[in-house]
Amino acid sequence: MTSRLQQRRDTAANWSANNPTLAAGELGLETDTGKFKAGNGTTAWNSLAYSSGIQGTQGVQGTTGI
Repeated sequence: MTSRLQQRRDTAANWSANNPTLAAGELGLETDTGKFKAGNGTTAWNSLAYSSGIQGTQGVQGTTGI
């Protein structure tokens, strides 16, 4: 089975003008800036902070080579 995830996308100006409320966990991408925000289901676009990216924790570094 094939699945496809699609996030909402528009220009920064259109996001600001329309000021939508994204669903909880929904991503909105500014196509002209590359910035994105993640919705919480209650906060409108203009009041959401931009995401700082998706980053995991650094794991333990083991020995290299054999």
